[in-house]
Amino acid sequence: MENNEAVENPVQKTEEQPLDVVAESEPVEATAETAEEPAAEPAAAANDADDSEDEQDNRVKNTAIRDSAGNDVSFNQPTATERQLLEERLDRIVKKPKVKRSRRDEDDLEQYQDERILRLKDEMNIAAQMDIDTMNKRIETGDNSLIAIQKVKLLPKVESTLSKANLADTILDNNLLQSVRIWLEPLPDGSLPSFEIQKSLFSAINSLPIKTEHLKESGIGRIMIFYTKSKHVEPQLARLADKLIAEWTRPIIGASDNYRDKRITQLSFDYDKLRKKSTLDSAINGRKKKKGNSAGAQVRESTTQSLYEQAAARRGRAAAPAQTTTDYKFAPVSNVIPISTNARTTGVGSTLNNNEMYKKLNASLNKTKNKR
Repeated sequence: MENNEAVENPVQKTEEQPLDVVAESEPVEATAETAEEPAAEPAAAANDADDSEDEQDNRVKNTAIRDSAGNDVSFNQPTATERQLLEERLDRIVKKPKVKRSRRDEDDLEQYQDERILRLKDEMNIAAQMDIDTMNKRIETGDNSLIAIQKVKLLPKVESTLSKANLADTILDNNLLQSVRIWLEPLPDGSLPSFEIQKSLFSAINSLPIKTEHLKESGIGRIMIFYTKSKHVEPQLARLADKLIAEWTRPIIGASDNYRDKRITQLSFDYDKLRKKSTLDSAINGRKKKKGNSAGAQVRESTTQSLYEQAAARRGRAAAPAQTTTDYKFAPVSNVIPISTNARTTGVGSTLNNNEMYKKLNASLNKTKNKR
């Protein structure tokens, strides 16, 4: 009996297997039915197309995407009002309103700048006085180890302040140029300040809009004249000093910096009068040469001649003429007849002038050919 039951159990299991297969195959039939539903119901697709925009937005909001790990990540699309609020907020962040500076803030800033320039002015005066005291002590004691370096130490700060364009008016109003003049003055032993001090201060002075009242208050014009005449000044600084003096004196004398506004005095030139004068001078010189055997005449000739010309005269040789610089005060009256510019270039009669010019050119060319 046991064997029979053992034989029957496999049979029962084999009979139950089709049930499991059928149960597993049911979802397949369901999926097939769901796949056939859209094709069988076209009206449902039409109804979906007629949905309102709000329902479509809700569908988009509820959609899910997968990240790189394969997990579902849902996102919510902002509505029109949320989008508008976000744009307004971004506009407020990007376009911040300009804060207008009040009059009180401007006064505080001007006061701060004035105090800053006045402090620097005091520091410059103290440094200059310390260098003067050092040089006086060096002269008295003869100790060459004493060096005036206080101005050199303060130079970077002075240079950075003078180079700022926004402080130009404050510098001039507080008469900082007076301290600059003190720095440029020669030391007690007659030596000039260091080249770095001269170069930096000259460059700063050239960039400042200095007017006549500033020159009177600071007295910097006198030190500039000294630098133009001193032989110990570098040529480039001397040229810059000449330029500054020309710019400062031009408004004082009422001169213009435009060459077209320059007034040139003209005088008429009489050639006959000059010829008579030259013949008379040559006759007088000839008489002097005949009588010029005295020592006084030889001395006068030697003073008018250079050493090179005197040496050439002693050897009986010709000397190259020396270069002379001439400064003309008057200009001759021009005798050039201006050519009329009323000739027509277009319209009736415009080719007349061209024909005349063509004839003149041909005539000149024929003359040159005949000469050859």
